[in-house]
Amino acid sequence: MSIKKNYGFNLLNSLLNIVFPIVTFPYAARVLSPEGIGEAQFIFSLAQYFAILAAFGIPIYGVKAIAEVKHNKELLSKVTTELLVILSMLVAVVLGVYSLVIINIPDLNANWPAHAIAGSIIFLTVFNVDWFFSGTEQFKILALRSALVKGLSLIILFTFVKTQQDTLEYLFFLVFLYIGNYLLNFLFLFRSIKISFAKIEVSRHFKPLLPIFAMIVATTIYTTLDTVMLGFLNDEKEVGFYTSAVKLAKVSIPVLTSMGVVMIPRATKYAQEKNMAGQLSLYGKSFSFLVLLAIPMSFGIFLLNKEAILIFSGPLFLEAVSDVRILAFLPLLIGLGHLISFQILIPHNKNRSIFYATLIGMFVFLILSITLIPSMGSTGAAIANTATELIVTVGYCIFVPSHILKALPWKAIYKALVSVVLFIPIVFSLQELLEGNPILIFSLSIITCGTSYFLIQHLLFKEELVKEVMITMKQKIYGS
Repeated sequence: MSIKKNYGFNLLNSLLNIVFPIVTFPYAARVLSPEGIGEAQFIFSLAQYFAILAAFGIPIYGVKAIAEVKHNKELLSKVTTELLVILSMLVAVVLGVYSLVIINIPDLNANWPAHAIAGSIIFLTVFNVDWFFSGTEQFKILALRSALVKGLSLIILFTFVKTQQDTLEYLFFLVFLYIGNYLLNFLFLFRSIKISFAKIEVSRHFKPLLPIFAMIVATTIYTTLDTVMLGFLNDEKEVGFYTSAVKLAKVSIPVLTSMGVVMIPRATKYAQEKNMAGQLSLYGKSFSFLVLLAIPMSFGIFLLNKEAILIFSGPLFLEAVSDVRILAFLPLLIGLGHLISFQILIPHNKNRSIFYATLIGMFVFLILSITLIPSMGSTGAAIANTATELIVTVGYCIFVPSHILKALPWKAIYKALVSVVLFIPIVFSLQELLEGNPILIFSLSIITCGTSYFLIQHLLFKEELVKEVMITMKQKIYGS
């Protein structure tokens, strides 16, 4: 399947990941309040952290390992079986550790039924084989499966989460999103491979997996454990504010990283073949795509922070406005970090470099969190998060080969920054004219700013990606 078709299906999946929280979180936030959201998110994030440890870096390593053998069915079945065996062993160990933690910490043990529900995502991590379908470029399956599970989870949310006391039901809704995807994944897996334990070599995967696992441990401390630390160092209400701000700031990230997921198998192939022209072409397209979308998204979130919180979470979450301003540029930072790490460093076997960058980020996050969260709550967590993402992304850039770094179209950043300047008078004028109507301010700002941005990109800078989109749209409307 072509890159365009793969990207189309992965984009569909990413759009579902954007639309879904826009539909579900505003409802849940208004029903449960900051305290209820904070309690459920704290419990879920703790289990999620253990689930990530159980995965041992296979969701990243597996894509590359599968991509290398996808044309040989026998080797494909062998590698898949080996990775599933590793997952099974690790899940058993991590689930035992998680159980001991819940039993031995009184504050957690007091709510053990909720932690048991959340802990099911650890047990079912063995069924998470997204890496197989990404490595074999079967993005259609991932997109359709995601749509089905999200549809069923909507029924669960709107049927069972009705009052402020329905925290446990909301937690089950969060867990079902994982359970449904994992189980459907596994059913589709057996259409492509045959599980066989004959002649498997499990140990050969540990050496390349260890640096990725170390990187994952470091990374998840500031991407998942941030909520847990906030819950321990402050209170559930602050967790609720922070969750609202983070979800809003990160809502667009799936679209920005979707291109990277599609490109990993192709980047791996070009790296193996030492096809530098192919690699640079891929990197250039991904970089231009990222910058074209991430800068206006980040700038828009920064300017429309109050309206976005009122629409997305409700007036009870207004204290999160300052957090949104701080987190607004996460789409750009995370998108750039994802591109460099997954498309450039991993295909070039620079896993150790990724680990060094994330390790530094982890220490920065821990120092800032311990210093700022007790006194500043969610705002302290937001500062720690953004500062860490900036440091990690810069760290990744340091390890990129200089000839690749120089070949990236850096002028795209300048073009995007010039194109967003008009956002400032547009948004401020609408806020002045339509004060007290956040939905109208937000909607008109998105339409007006988006139109001005892409017109400047097309007419002034002749941006090729915008030109391609416009040609495609004309062909769809008028025919080729």
